[in-house]
Amino acid sequence: AAPQLSVTSPGKVLDASVVLNGGTAYYRVQRFGETVVDDSKLGFVLRDGRLDRDFVQLGEQRRSVDETWEQPWGERRVSRNHFNELTVQLAESTGSKRRVDVVFRVYDDGLGFRYSFPEQPNLREAIIDDELTEFAIAPDSTAWWIPAGEPIHYEYLYQRTPLREVPLVHTPMTLCSMDGLHVAIHEAALVGYAGMWLRRTEGQRLRAELSPSAEGWKVRRALPFSTPWPTVQIAVRAPGLVG
Repeated sequence: AAPQLSVTSPGKVLDASVVLNGGTAYYRVQRFGETVVDDSKLGFVLRDGRLDRDFVQLGEQRRSVDETWEQPWGERRVSRNHFNELTVQLAESTGSKRRVDVVFRVYDDGLGFRYSFPEQPNLREAIIDDELTEFAIAPDSTAWWIPAGEPIHYEYLYQRTPLREVPLVHTPMTLCSMDGLHVAIHEAALVGYAGMWLRRTEGQRLRAELSPSAEGWKVRRALPFSTPWPTVQIAVRAPGLVG
C-alpha cells in the first residue's frame, strides 16, 4: 500500500490524509468518514523543472494548538484557534533532490494547508510558473462563482451553475452538495505571492492557477519561505461558513 499519513480535527469531525503514490503526493479530506475532497495532487511547476514527482518522505511533525486571540474589530471580540497540525517533509529521490514541506491544519469546520520551502543547497531561489494543487470535490455539487482573468476582476455578479460547468473562477467559491453539505474554497495569508484562481480540469476536479505577473513568472522568492494557505471550509448549513 502507498504510504499514508493522517491528521484528525480536535472533535474528530474532519480527517486529512497525505499519500505518496508512485512518487506523487496527494491529499484527501473526509468528514465523519465520508469523502469531501478526493485524492488531489500537490506540487509545482518551477522554472527549473516540475516539483511533483519522485517524492519520498523524509519525516513528519505534529502538534496541537488551542488558544484564543482578541480581534481589533468585528462581531466577535475573542476568537478560538483550535487545530491539529501535520507537517510532511518531502524530497525528490532523484535529480537535485529538492525539498518541500506540506503543512496541514485541521479544524472541526475546515482546514488550511500550505507549502514551506526550507533552506537547501540545491534550490536557493524558487521561480514558480504555476501550482499543481488540486481540489477534487467528491459529492455532486452546485457552485456559486465569478469568472477570473476578466477585465473588471471581482466586480461581476455571482453565477450559480453545476460545479461540472464552472470555468476559470476567482476565490472564494462556494459549493453545496445534493445532500446540503456546504464547502467554501479560498486562501489566507496572501503576502508576497500570486493570488489563487481555480480552473476546472475535468468533472469536479479543480486546479489552482496562479494569477499572472508582468515578469512572466507567477512567483519569485528566495528561500526559505512559505506559501499562503489554501482553505477549505465545510459546514452542514451555509451560515456555518461564516465565523
